[in-house]
Amino acid sequence: MGILSNYIRQNPSSEKAYRKACNSLPGGNTRSALYWPPFPLCMVRGRGTRLWDVDGNERIDFNFNNTSLILGHNHPKVVSAVQKLIEKGFTLGSPTELEPKLAEELVRRLKGSDYVRFTPSGTEANMQAVRLARTYSGRSKIAKCIGAYHGSYDAVTTTPKSKAGIPEGTMENTIFFPYNNAEAAEELVKEHEDELAAVIVEPTQRDMTPEPGFLQAIREITERHDILLVFDEVISFRLSHGGAQELYGVTPDITCMGKIIGGGYPVGAYASSEEIMEPLIIPESDLPDLAGPELGFSGTFNAHPVTMTAGLAVMKEMQPPVYDKMSALGARVREGLESLLDEAGVTVFVGGTGSFFHIRWTRERVYDYRTSATQSRILSQYFSLGMMNRGTYYLGHTNVSAITTEEEAKRLLDAARGTVDEMMPLIEEHAPHLLTD
Repeated sequence: MGILSNYIRQNPSSEKAYRKACNSLPGGNTRSALYWPPFPLCMVRGRGTRLWDVDGNERIDFNFNNTSLILGHNHPKVVSAVQKLIEKGFTLGSPTELEPKLAEELVRRLKGSDYVRFTPSGTEANMQAVRLARTYSGRSKIAKCIGAYHGSYDAVTTTPKSKAGIPEGTMENTIFFPYNNAEAAEELVKEHEDELAAVIVEPTQRDMTPEPGFLQAIREITERHDILLVFDEVISFRLSHGGAQELYGVTPDITCMGKIIGGGYPVGAYASSEEIMEPLIIPESDLPDLAGPELGFSGTFNAHPVTMTAGLAVMKEMQPPVYDKMSALGARVREGLESLLDEAGVTVFVGGTGSFFHIRWTRERVYDYRTSATQSRILSQYFSLGMMNRGTYYLGHTNVSAITTEEEAKRLLDAARGTVDEMMPLIEEHAPHLLTD
């Protein structure tokens, strides 16, 4: 097919880099999500909304390191803040003034939160949040949605079948229910109310949106049974000034964050009330033999000064009007995709909210893991490659940034129109049911 051959032809140096990397890296890289067949692109530079690969190809970015670069690549204010900091030292092995400043900014945005703890990744934020919930409640089990990704932590594995390398005893303490199914969640909570420490939910499961009333129902269920509600907002915190919880009007007990709050550097964080965070608080004492907190977490790169200063620079720029602008542009992209697919006679699901947009190659309305899994992976992969061939970096959780322009959104839609046209023979072969009768 032309899409695949054009991709290989455009990117010979990326293919060579991938083959070489496979000699020392299992899978050719250290992030499984960044592999796609026949080989991933090897990038060398980014600025603003643009990326350049080892073959010199320029593409408009609509991935932004899986949603983390909300101000684009090398934003001048982030670069300036980081440069000023590293002149003083990368990391000093002691608390800095930057850490509480970013924590204070996050607390201002999160209703019901008094304290923040930082980690180097979203995985560790979710891991520590689960430990905190278990310590606070004295219970062991957690409930999560099928298909939700909360990082590479055993207790929050994606599905009940994702058991490779996970001890059976660990899985005994994790129970699952479908996203957007409040009735199933309530039944599960009732059955395990005396064992459940927390229910952990992505308010938008990756980029799937909650059905009206779903999050409110989960909040009511957990409050009624005295179970903590954890929102994993590692991705969804970009949806408004106060995250998805502000957008949907639901306040959790613990909020996990990452991505945008680090300004492009490794970061994770979780926030909660003083009461729930109490196991982490160190008792004040002048004695050299003071006891530590009930729940102690450390890490060489927790609250890394470079991350803190970059995160502060980003948060200062991200004020309510910026989120509104991003949401409006995201809506126009979704409308444009729906329109061009309709014109082409292809019936598939276009989804997303706020700055997110995506195509799922299925006739079903996608609202949970089961319906998402009905899409054609072949068509999804070829569409991504076709978009790459047309100068757009279309991968994973596609989104617009705070600096994405109307013209760049138009170029995305033009690329999508051309790619869909080129894919018609493939659609007819692999998924003719997607074509309008």
